[in-house]
Amino acid sequence: MSFLRLAALAVLAILATISCSNGSSGTPASGARTSSPASVGAAADSKAADLRARLDTLLGEHVMVIAKESLAAAANRADEYKGYATLLTINASAIGDVMSAAFGTSAATRFGQIWAEQNNYFVDYTVGVVSHNAAKSSGAASGLVNGFVPKFAQYMSSMTSIPLDPITQLATEQVLETKAIIDDQAALNNAKMFADLRRAFAQASRIGDVLAPAITRKFADKFPGDPANKAVDFRVSLETLLEEHSYLATMTSGATAAGRNTEQAAALTALAANADALGTLFSGVFGTAIGTRFDQVWNARDAELVVYASNGTEANRQAASDSLSRDFVSQFTSLVRDSVDVTEGAIGYPVQSQLADLIRVIDDQRSKASAQLGADDHTAASATYPIADVIASAAVAKLPASFGS
Repeated sequence: MSFLRLAALAVLAILATISCSNGSSGTPASGARTSSPASVGAAADSKAADLRARLDTLLGEHVMVIAKESLAAAANRADEYKGYATLLTINASAIGDVMSAAFGTSAATRFGQIWAEQNNYFVDYTVGVVSHNAAKSSGAASGLVNGFVPKFAQYMSSMTSIPLDPITQLATEQVLETKAIIDDQAALNNAKMFADLRRAFAQASRIGDVLAPAITRKFADKFPGDPANKAVDFRVSLETLLEEHSYLATMTSGATAAGRNTEQAAALTALAANADALGTLFSGVFGTAIGTRFDQVWNARDAELVVYASNGTEANRQAASDSLSRDFVSQFTSLVRDSVDVTEGAIGYPVQSQLADLIRVIDDQRSKASAQLGADDHTAASATYPIADVIASAAVAKLPASFGS
């Protein structure tokens, strides 16, 4: 794995050189990222920016869904497994829509076949590991590396003119890091699983960050704009970190509600690391004081979510719910308004809406409404995008110098 990570760094350096030679400006945002359907502002509002954001979100979600699906399989939670299996299909369809918009229907059909092959291999690998069927898991692992990866790399190279070797290396690392999540779950190594989950999630965004500029260079008429300037970097970084937070929060609440203490502890560590990354992002754009306030408000939010998911008294859970809907929303809205020029309604509504979606997931978990868990989880994660949109749009408008505008 260490060789692959070094190779991936070399790949990114090569592709950055290629990008510069083709007139692309800016550098990819660091860490995890997400996508958004809405426009973000002058420097980041373009179809090219939307493409990068959409790819990063969907590829990141793909990792999260595989992790949740395989965790449900390992724990023999059949209804929960079916829900996330359905979500995996929905995610594949959405990625296919992006490819159709870029390459056309026929080419997108071919992509869909390749992507479905990958998902089937991951399902087979999970089943093989869970059932201790070494032949099945070994065959699926071989299929991922020797079947899916070369087909995916060849497809992307032919459609975008990305050199074959770099995209092969990136796809190989993505497959192996996602596979590691399933291995960790089978070994009951929660700490390693969450660390590998965050690593694979970030790697998925790196692939999106490579594909988007290549697609926009080749199809500039379809995707005008710069997908890699500083404004887009901020937009995509914020969106993905918020998406990651939502999925990690529901993994934390699921473990809490079920009393899986070791899993809960590992999930909390991952959730804290995500919160730290968000705080660093806020500090970098809005200054240390705002970053510190963000840490305080966001950490209090996560603590209340855990209380709400816990098996404590109904009074304590109601107090946590009241604190989230009243104190958190008010404090976070105030924080954003002090950072950028935005009305209370513009930021307050999406924050309150996403919180309600997140609470619904926790209610599903506590009531064991497993069949609808995957769909509600997806809704809560998707509801983070408007929050990021409002903040990014206002930031770019208020601080143009910070984004090279």
